[in-house]
Amino acid sequence: MPSRRQVLLASATLLGYSWPALAATRASILQLRVEYTATSLIDTDGRTTPGRLWRTRSALRHEGTQHGRALTVIARLDRNLVWLVMAEPLLAIETDLSALDLPLDVLNGGGGIRQIREGRERVNGLDTMRIHVERNTGSGSRFAGDVWTTDQGVIARLAGEGESHGRRGRTLMNFRDVQIGLLDPGLFEPPRGVQIVRVEGGDLATLIEGLEAAGQIGLRR
Repeated sequence: MPSRRQVLLASATLLGYSWPALAATRASILQLRVEYTATSLIDTDGRTTPGRLWRTRSALRHEGTQHGRALTVIARLDRNLVWLVMAEPLLAIETDLSALDLPLDVLNGGGGIRQIREGRERVNGLDTMRIHVERNTGSGSRFAGDVWTTDQGVIARLAGEGESHGRRGRTLMNFRDVQIGLLDPGLFEPPRGVQIVRVEGGDLATLIEGLEAAGQIGLRR
């Protein structure tokens, strides 16, 4: 059975490691100028998960699976909110970004990101600039890696290593089949009719543990 951390971030790996890099490019070198969708392949510590991404300047939606269970993560930077939408049981867990141990200073455009342009490359069918990104704070949070992004701010690939509060991980993400166009704002809200459970940061782990204990999250038997 996966841990609460794995369940929470399996589909949201994008939040755990790439948001700092996405925010870094958005904040300075290459701002996101479009809205787009893409298919995703996320490899975290040797496990590859396919999914789909929807992204705007202020919001992100990622749909994926964990052990055959559908998981949708919706993040709203403009409202400091995250929803974890699960199919079984059908509910949406609402919390703030700080509950996911994300570097909010980076998400808001700060955080002392170091960026180095390394040259243009064609990646996943897109003409991109490869940018080396580094962030290292005194609180033990760090990220180092490369982001391949177009002149419009579309992310084609991300590869790097991160550490936060003693947790380490390496992530490789590829984004393909990019389609640029305005997105339905409803994609970045919890589905209608779904029960919303609001939890504070410290209570999130307790709730996930309770669902695990009830046998409602984990491997199918």
